[in-house]
Amino acid sequence: MEHLNSAKIILKARGLSKHYGGVVALDAADFDLREGEVLAIVGDNGAGKSTLVKALTGAVPKTSGVISIDGHETRIDNPTDAKNAGIETVYQDLALVNEISITKNMFLGREIVKDNLFGKWFGALDFPTMDKKIKELFQKLDIRIADIYRDAEAFSGGQRQAVALAKTVMFGKRIAILDEPTAALGVRESKMAMDLVCSLKDHGLSVIMITHNMQHVLNHCDRVVVMRLGKVAAVCDVDEVDGDMLVGLITGTIEHKVG
Repeated sequence: MEHLNSAKIILKARGLSKHYGGVVALDAADFDLREGEVLAIVGDNGAGKSTLVKALTGAVPKTSGVISIDGHETRIDNPTDAKNAGIETVYQDLALVNEISITKNMFLGREIVKDNLFGKWFGALDFPTMDKKIKELFQKLDIRIADIYRDAEAFSGGQRQAVALAKTVMFGKRIAILDEPTAALGVRESKMAMDLVCSLKDHGLSVIMITHNMQHVLNHCDRVVVMRLGKVAAVCDVDEVDGDMLVGLITGTIEHKVG
């Protein structure tokens, strides 16, 4: 953990707030994401976790606050800004289109066109190149999906999560944000998903993960941000806490300094 404490801060959020009229969904949240870490965000329903992530990714416009990447203030007003800043997000619904193939899902909106006149004039897609890139990536991540030409709806929840996370490796240049990556998965598929989360880290990404699973926090994350009533209630190294302490921090029966 010591090496992470001295690691470079690649994303810094200061004073992030989101108000819906008189309702404060996110209240002046501060936190840092360090290079090469998995940072968990935990809290009860309505604690502000999802609002924090949506403010970071431009999915909802923040009311106030500053986001800096690599020490430079970065304007993120919409998801395209986030992607351009090197942030890739996997939401709970995975954002996969059921009726199209794995290849088309992986490259949706980022298709590779043929490097010839058909590509330049007619936008003809280069499926052999896209297929090759996917197969190489799946092999590297040990994702065992051979038939990438089948529609996404034909695959299990764990396989679909694997595709969504692989997409993050392929296009997430610096930062991956995962919203409940094991939601609705069984034990075996959850393990596969969490192994892939570790693969994101191994491939040079820093990861922010919203989760309700305390064991995943304790076993796979480096630090944890506890949200309560729209505020950051605690920031801890994972090796400082156990399950009971995390529950206490989430419910407010235990207080902990922020930072």
